Amino acid sequence: LRREMREEIRALQQRLQLTVAYVTHDQGEALAVSDHIIVMDRGTIAQAGSPRALYEQPASEFVAGFMGEARLFPATAAADGRVQLGPLTITPRQAVSAGAVKVAVRPEAWQLLPAGQGLAGRLSKCAYLGSGYELTFDTALGPVFVLSADPTAQWAPGMEVGLGLSGAGVSVLPAA
Repeated sequence: LRREMREEIRALQQRLQLTVAYVTHDQGEALAVSDHIIVMDRGTIAQAGSPRALYEQPASEFVAGFMGEARLFPATAAADGRVQLGPLTITPRQAVSAGAVKVAVRPEAWQLLPAGQGLAGRLSKCAYLGSGYELTFDTALGPVFVLSADPTAQWAPGMEVGLGLSGAGVSVLPAA
């Protein structure tokens, strides 16, 4: 019912060409019904822009966390702009200054690789969702939460894998 109402509100807004202020704390709803989003933090605008821009390029830790689950990791940006996150090297979409940074990684950004490649991970938690799995791996960076869309995979605690990053769902932020 909630999804249907969200779709109906969006259809009315589009059909009648109305500007609608839709206030929600549900980031899924905000992404689904909006052309433009304003994220507020303690009464001030933290960031404004398109749903895609806020999700893919959050300007702060607060926005990264508000726009969906993201884990923040300390990392280091080199003078050439590349960012080192443990054994992984990231090329950010936007320029970053050399020095300490934070990398916001969404669960869908992690790629599962054969053991011995990328960031070493040992499976500590596994939840079957029907359409895939929620997986938590212990790594040198700390716990890593991964969404796997492969419902046919077989997982057991203790399994070792490598973890890599896709370009989507990874944002580099200034260190706070």
